[in-house]
Amino acid sequence: MKSRLDQFRATRNALLALVVWTTPALAQTAAPAPVELRLADVRRFAMFVDMGGVQWTGRTARLRVLQVTEGGFKAGAEEFWGGWRHEVIDCEARTIAHAGFGSIRAGGREGPVTGALRPAQPLPAGSAEEAVAKVVCDGWKPYAKVPVASSIEDAVRIGRPLIETGAEP
Repeated sequence: MKSRLDQFRATRNALLALVVWTTPALAQTAAPAPVELRLADVRRFAMFVDMGGVQWTGRTARLRVLQVTEGGFKAGAEEFWGGWRHEVIDCEARTIAHAGFGSIRAGGREGPVTGALRPAQPLPAGSAEEAVAKVVCDGWKPYAKVPVASSIEDAVRIGRPLIETGAEP
């Protein structure tokens, strides 16, 4: 006995085959963008610019800067590696606006970003902020012999000895 739906069997089978073949590909998540942390400054903190995360609007850059602390840095009873400073830099006006901070505990656990976008201020001459702006806006590479870090852990491993020795560009 023939069903009225037999005429749709070939189409149904083709659609099922398509679903079976494409579902695993659709279920895969995209790999996160690689992190490229370039050292910009070393003072009390080692400051690494996340070059892969810079977002441009004209000559204004939204970015985050990894601020690595010295070894054994504690706030309360917890040890911290540092944190992400979120910044907006206007390369033409040479201003910076702080847009929040998110801590990073020892082991790499990141806290939420707190703080709101502050008004833009001129870049202080000779400051860590000016060094970050030179790296982002001008392509400056002050620590050419220091490798680019590909993770927070790498940046901590690279940055902490430089804080102790007071590395110069």
